[in-house]
Amino acid sequence: MIIYAKGDITKFDVDAIVNAANGFGYMGGKRCVTELHRGVAESIQFASKGAVEQLARAKCKTQPFFSYAPGDVFVTDAPNLVCRKVIHAVTMRSPGSKAKISNIIKLIPKIIATAEHLNIESVAVPLLGCGTGRLDTKVVQELLADNLISDKVTFYIVVSL
Repeated sequence: MIIYAKGDITKFDVDAIVNAANGFGYMGGKRCVTELHRGVAESIQFASKGAVEQLARAKCKTQPFFSYAPGDVFVTDAPNLVCRKVIHAVTMRSPGSKAKISNIIKLIPKIIATAEHLNIESVAVPLLGCGTGRLDTKVVQELLADNLISDKVTFYIVVSL
């Protein structure tokens, strides 16, 4: 099932949220721990008081070249958040770079498979790659709506305020 929603993704009462991530795990840095900035990663950084970024960066450092590739997914716990897990969908290699629609296409089945594997029943998914990654919101929303299909998971497609 798909539900459309608006708001701060960190406030949704779901089992997991998806972070449109870069491959190194940076989520806005220290400035976003004390100040709320625009963006999914920045909202997660602020709401988690920096704890999710620490986990993401540590996980990335275990990979070859100390990063995940665009199109990869990795999971961290979600300290200080309402949800219990954060699914990091790597939309771009490095912070601030442009996302590619081909990576979003690769990520959607991986997000579904990850949620199902972890027995997650509800996931809030932002419009991946549409902020910093500069992808077209209508194209990404349509991709998500047409492809986030699971008998086991309810997906919330979240548009930021």
